[in-house]
Amino acid sequence: MMKAKLSPILIVVLSLPTAAMAKPYKLDEILDLARKGNPGLAAGEQATAGIEAQLLEARRNYYPTGELNSLLAQAPRISCTGEQGALASDGKTLLTPEQNCVQTQSIGTNSDGFLRAITPAGIFTRTELKLVQPLYTFGKLTAGVAAAESGVKASQSRQFGLVADLELNVRKAYWGAKLATEILATLKEASGYLDTAQKKIEEELAEGTGDASVTDRLRLRTMRADIDGRILEAQRGADLARSGLRALIGPDAPVDLDIDPEPLDALQVPDHPLQQYEDEARASRPEVKALDHMVAAKRALAELETRRQYPDIVLIGTAAYAYASSVDTPQNAYFNDPFHALGAGIAAGFHMPLDLGVKNAHAAKLHAEAKEAEQRRREALNGIAFEVEKAHTELTEAGKRTTVMQKGEKAGRQWIAAVAQNIAVGVAEAKDFSDALLAFFQARVRYLQSMYDYNVATAALTRATGVDVTASAQ
Repeated sequence: MMKAKLSPILIVVLSLPTAAMAKPYKLDEILDLARKGNPGLAAGEQATAGIEAQLLEARRNYYPTGELNSLLAQAPRISCTGEQGALASDGKTLLTPEQNCVQTQSIGTNSDGFLRAITPAGIFTRTELKLVQPLYTFGKLTAGVAAAESGVKASQSRQFGLVADLELNVRKAYWGAKLATEILATLKEASGYLDTAQKKIEEELAEGTGDASVTDRLRLRTMRADIDGRILEAQRGADLARSGLRALIGPDAPVDLDIDPEPLDALQVPDHPLQQYEDEARASRPEVKALDHMVAAKRALAELETRRQYPDIVLIGTAAYAYASSVDTPQNAYFNDPFHALGAGIAAGFHMPLDLGVKNAHAAKLHAEAKEAEQRRREALNGIAFEVEKAHTELTEAGKRTTVMQKGEKAGRQWIAAVAQNIAVGVAEAKDFSDALLAFFQARVRYLQSMYDYNVATAALTRATGVDVTASAQ
């Protein structure tokens, strides 16, 4: 039996790790995926939709309200038994029994007359309509709409805050993945230097030439174990960062998600004074706007409760129709005939609550809550100012540290390159190599960490101010 052979290209593809086949995404693409797929944002949108429905309800309070009732039932047989031969007021016209209905009789009345009286003999239907149109409510409807509108705006601002929180977390995870990838590349570069040094030491020990010793071999082997362990740690960090990005995007995140291969670099942020960032936070941050609208909503609710102590003037319209097929119709305006009716009416109404003591206390409570909201707003503004100052301080420090560590990273790279050349020609010791390699790695990692801190501080300052602080630098 002949065995199928795989082409060399197919063998290479099958041997690639899953991460190598993952689709790379840029930061803007990941942010867009997160905005569309994050369940937390979707839940916030539904919460806002619910408050918008309350606003619609408040506005529709201007419309008439009422109720429509209709029934269909069985009816007994009831007949009018007026005086026979009675004349009308003209003295000539004979009155019918319904026109002279001085008493009634249920057909079949006898010893069991009660049961016979309620025996169904026809059908009965009655329909009633009542409408109430507010005319003047002393500001109740206006206050209710104002409270609902402020509630909608506050919820929308909170939604923008949720989006900003999500974007901050996405940026942290994205730059974290970049940092882990760069550290991994640095470790592999250091591993290459170490491979060269180990090969040289092994050759000298095998040939008995040079100044290499068993101690040098053990020193480099120890460094090898340390670098291999750090590679595993860096790989774990990169994997966790990608998993974090998928979690932030939501359950529909691409399974092959990976970040773009562009190297980690510090963002460009214009140098503005702290006061400018604080002013931008007070003007643009979603939480500040949400607090403003929340205070306005509290004030409107307190005003609504105060207005509820005032009366309502309404217009009331009614209409009714009733008919029973087996019941006569007495023709007398003073008779209350529940079996026959046809009419409509309109009237002005006045409604005044009398529990003024209770409503006044409730209004005082809501006014106190509105004042509490104002103080909470002032407290929150102080906290926001601290967040802006903290992010600005961290950004400034990380920028200066990046400049310093860039010089150290450059010197460390030159150091390890020089020592690697010397050890290759046998004029450097293993201790010199290990010292240079360790210094290079530490300087490189600290430089990468400073750029990561700078970018995260930039994202934090963007979140704290509510504006993209890199916009004017692009």
